[in-house]
Amino acid sequence: MKRLNERVVNFKNMVHKEEDEDLYAAPVVPPPRKTPTIPLDSPELTPDLLKKIEKLDTEEVKPVIIKCERCDKYVLIPIPIQPVLESEKREVLVNYVHKNNKNNDKHCLIFEVDHDFNILLPKTVDVIISTISSAKKNNDDIKKNSAIQHVIIKCDLCNENIHVPVPRKIIEESPLPKTPITYVHKSENCIDPHSVVLYLDNHFHDRDTRFPDILILYLFPYWLKKNYCFTE
Repeated sequence: MKRLNERVVNFKNMVHKEEDEDLYAAPVVPPPRKTPTIPLDSPELTPDLLKKIEKLDTEEVKPVIIKCERCDKYVLIPIPIQPVLESEKREVLVNYVHKNNKNNDKHCLIFEVDHDFNILLPKTVDVIISTISSAKKNNDDIKKNSAIQHVIIKCDLCNENIHVPVPRKIIEESPLPKTPITYVHKSENCIDPHSVVLYLDNHFHDRDTRFPDILILYLFPYWLKKNYCFTE
């Protein structure tokens, strides 16, 4: 009888243990949200945009279309095929820097693209572009500007600490606890410009940084002589 009671107790303990393990089971993570592609026969695509798609669609470039909130229209983005297919990552982080010609608003589309060129989690953020002329300015004169807050971060591609001149207006008017900002720059050691995405809190503290795998610049900065510039 004593052995039978011990077996019953052991069985109950096993049941409780399994229930406890179920409570601490890892949650199921949903797959990334894919942005549906726009069919080429969509009435939202203008004839001019369709001509650009046909021109850009080559063995080296995959054109994709994303709705840009800041431009309030669909924009055509030429994604270089080789770095996407050769990447060991499941999704490649892309920065597309462009501007709204109506109000000269420069901004950046951040998104991920998988190896089937599905677009994941696109968002529009502010962009800061470091030009050659601004890089040569006296740092003391720049730091006297009360509208600018300098944030120091470590750039993995420059392999050094860099000073990011963040307009205070971006953070002060942002409703987000962490505001993403794209900073495009180049160092003396790097031939191509590259970018880093900063996530700043309302005290201008760097809470996170991401380094895009592909940076696509359209029509600017002025030192670029091509319509599109791809950097990895």
